[in-house]
Amino acid sequence: MADANKERFDQRLSGLGKKNDPTQRIEKRVRKDGLVVHVATPKSKRRGLIPVKGLLIAAALFVLLKSFLFAELGEAEYLERVEGLKQGGAVQVSAAFLLDADPVTRSVASFLKNTLQ
Repeated sequence: MADANKERFDQRLSGLGKKNDPTQRIEKRVRKDGLVVHVATPKSKRRGLIPVKGLLIAAALFVLLKSFLFAELGEAEYLERVEGLKQGGAVQVSAAFLLDADPVTRSVASFLKNTLQ
């Protein structure tokens, strides 16, 4: 003969195991009759550690800034300033590498120059 207390203990123990499962998330929901129940739902997958969308937006804004400077200063002045940066220290050389005029910067700058005038 099974002990009723032992069965209830096993039920409660398995319930605690479900609540503490790291792959499950416990949500509280209110049923139509007003009773609050705990529902176990699977956790969503963790997003990647690298925020790709944010990096793409930052890169686009950087290219837009470079293009605006290129259009405003003109090609000769812009390239002269970048060459001046190449003569500096390690930080200035890396900045000159990033600020160097590439085809995308030139095309966006020509678009901006035509649009802003």
